Amino acid sequence: MGAEAQRIQDALRAMAQEGRELVAVPPFTATIDPADTMRFLNYAVPDRGAAAWPREAIERLCEVYRTRGRAPRLEFVEDCWPGLEQALLARGFEVELRPLGMACTAAELLDPPFPGGVTVEAVGRSAPEASIVALLETRGAAFAGPAAPEPPGSAQIARFRRCGPGSVLARDAGGEPVGAASWQRAQLGVTEIVAVGVPEAHRRRGIAAALTAAAARRAFAQGAELAFLTPGDDAAGRVYARAGFRPSVRCLHLSAR
Repeated sequence: MGAEAQRIQDALRAMAQEGRELVAVPPFTATIDPADTMRFLNYAVPDRGAAAWPREAIERLCEVYRTRGRAPRLEFVEDCWPGLEQALLARGFEVELRPLGMACTAAELLDPPFPGGVTVEAVGRSAPEASIVALLETRGAAFAGPAAPEPPGSAQIARFRRCGPGSVLARDAGGEPVGAASWQRAQLGVTEIVAVGVPEAHRRRGIAAALTAAAARRAFAQGAELAFLTPGDDAAGRVYARAGFRPSVRCLHLSAR
């Protein structure tokens, strides 16, 4: 296990704990979003220094999530935790995703251009409500798939104002939102670039790569030393490579029914 892998894992653990209920279930910490049951916002991480994975601890962890109406899930850097995947599979967990984590320093970051007429604006927690709604709607449209996304409600807007990450919103020449990306507040000098999304009608124009670089550039300006992200597939990885991101670690997401 390399130093970068451990640094990323430690930073991701700290990020997961921000704005969430924490339940200690040694050798794990369960993180639970009190307002949102979406699986990506509710998962456990191994405690630093853990080396054994007792079945009874895994059972307790499952109970914590089930009593709160959430699916038991874990997300972690695979190389940091020998034997953990096997212990979870033996308990009935299934692999959701084994993404290749990618990283980039400020010196490695590239700046692919936005297509002509596209501009980018920062959307922080104190932004006008119209900008926050536009950001959330754009993100929803990018990730909803064939289903029509639900419009953001007051609870989502309030949550963004309370603990939303730094974000950028791209608009075309007519002012229509065409993509969005966010970054987490740096922990241990590491930021995570998240929710890079472009609605279907605006894809294959280079917007995603440019948004990734714009988000990372702002995170570095705020003090981050290393940017990290996890592509959903190989095609997304090629997009992020155009912004200077390189393969770094293998991550693992598992869940139980």
